[in-house]
Amino acid sequence: FAKTLMAYQLLLNLNLEDANGIKTDFSGGTDVPFATKAQSFTFINTLLDDANTALGTAGSTFPFKLTSGFSGFDTPSNFIKFNRALKARAAVYNDDFTTALTALGSSFLSTSASMNLGVFFVYSTASNDLLNTIYESPTASFVKFRAHKSFKTSAEVGDTRYTGKVVVTADSALFNGLQTNLSVNVFKTATDPFPVIRNEELILLRAEANIGLGNLGPAQADINVVRAAAGLGTVGAFANAAAALTQLLHEKQYSLFCEGYRWIDMRHYGKLASL
Repeated sequence: FAKTLMAYQLLLNLNLEDANGIKTDFSGGTDVPFATKAQSFTFINTLLDDANTALGTAGSTFPFKLTSGFSGFDTPSNFIKFNRALKARAAVYNDDFTTALTALGSSFLSTSASMNLGVFFVYSTASNDLLNTIYESPTASFVKFRAHKSFKTSAEVGDTRYTGKVVVTADSALFNGLQTNLSVNVFKTATDPFPVIRNEELILLRAEANIGLGNLGPAQADINVVRAAAGLGTVGAFANAAAALTQLLHEKQYSLFCEGYRWIDMRHYGKLASL
């Protein structure tokens, strides 16, 4: 359990540091250099694989209680599915698409389950607990979190991922030369859970891995599963991998809005200049 969560946290750090690499030596020496990016991915993968092996011999129950955010993943056998989901995410970020597909095959990915099936951080008003600090009323007099105006202009008509995640306000905010009247409305209350990883992301990760391997037909099928869940029609066969990737990044932008992946995805494919 601990190694899985360590790997998750270290992947967040690597997403931040990218080519700088991260610290993988925890002996306490402040002069120990950072690992390279490649070494960092290897370290994260080793943690996940060691955890997977241990979970396989951990019996039928954990000797501790997990939060409701792990509902459905609170036994060793089901927690493995969460572990493999994280393994797939790391593999896609490392362009190891074959490994990603293998990991997804042992994860909780399901084209018939809810897009929101997954593991979440949970919040409450109970003593010593925390609130979801990303939440704020979208119609408050001052709103910190705004969506770029392109999030509206690039949205397809009828896309519930757009209509359900932003509120168009009467006032328009101006920050650093960017003006928008779109308030973020992903979380409806201060105790709404925040996703660690969801089924919707896994389906799109499988599409992304297949695009990376040139399997455009399976990628098209998975993208259309996600689009159907958002109330949209299907996309046809892709002319090439570049067209498939463009569509994939569009779907990830709307499916995973405000979950922390857009900038990482665009950097991954050398498209930051288009933001």
